[in-house]
Amino acid sequence: MRMLEARFHPRRRSQPDFDTVGYLVWKSEEPRARPVFEPTRELPASVLSKIKYFIAISEPDSFERLQTLRSEFWSFVPIAPDERSRRRRR
Repeated sequence: MRMLEARFHPRRRSQPDFDTVGYLVWKSEEPRARPVFEPTRELPASVLSKIKYFIAISEPDSFERLQTLRSEFWSFVPIAPDERSRRRRR
């Protein structure tokens, strides 16, 4: 299973602080599979819409293309599924 952590950088990506808004999870190893977004908490509709937009513009190969997204406020970082479990317990 492949997974990206969706991060929002409120003061620009170059700053060290960020907010993890959720996880994009590819449950299938099929190259053209779409991810499922699993939010870390309830999010405003505008944030959910933005995530859906990023997925749509990065297809196909969203897993690779989202990692190279050029955005001052968003980044997508690969993590292992067990990292998500540890982070949720904190």
